Amino acid sequence: MVDAYAAAAQYYDLLHAEQSAARAHAMLAAAEVRHGILDLGAGTGSVFATLAAEIPDVPIVAVEPSVGMRTALYARLAADPALRARTTVLPETAERYASAEFADLALCLGTSPAFPPPYRPDIWERVRTALVPGGLFLLDEPQLTEPVAQEPRELGRVAVGTHTVVGSVRGEPAGQRQWWEYRYTVLDAEGEVLSEEETEFYTWPVSPDELRTELADAGFVVKDDIAYEGGTLIQALR
Repeated sequence: MVDAYAAAAQYYDLLHAEQSAARAHAMLAAAEVRHGILDLGAGTGSVFATLAAEIPDVPIVAVEPSVGMRTALYARLAADPALRARTTVLPETAERYASAEFADLALCLGTSPAFPPPYRPDIWERVRTALVPGGLFLLDEPQLTEPVAQEPRELGRVAVGTHTVVGSVRGEPAGQRQWWEYRYTVLDAEGEVLSEEETEFYTWPVSPDELRTELADAGFVVKDDIAYEGGTLIQALR
């Protein structure tokens, strides 16, 4: 199976560190975690690692099907023995994840549009089952409500020694899905291209209201959104 996130994984933390930190701080203000954390689509672990630094030694379950992302995640755990001791990494997709209640915080960040619509209701029910009563489920509010052409835009650029890493993205409608191409370019000190990698994948646009309705149908109580610098979190209580 082709790992659509392999090229992105090596640059993800470089280009998204500020957003990850802003998300984590918004979550810390909203949640009291005493039992455990479930991160669905954990990626490199950047968000839950920030949470873990401020939260007592609760267990963490990180669900991440991408080999590339898990490589970066395991590198993070290798450098932090305390975090490694309480983090279980599951190399499976969200629709295969199953657990009895253990967590009072579940995360689904930037991931819900990657779930095919027929799978989403079952995934939300699986998350609810993993939460203790009163547990909080936080999701990024979807940005794209329907497939639409997206002109190329820069995600960011970061200096690494004498080189610069530049990320960019563009998109096109593909029926009911959205096609994305992410490009990662490494420039030398003179601005010449040293390397360039692309990765592409599809998502299923969904409106925030549709997502809230699905969560309510799964038995969650949808609360007021949480705004943070760079985005909005939908919050739902078991």
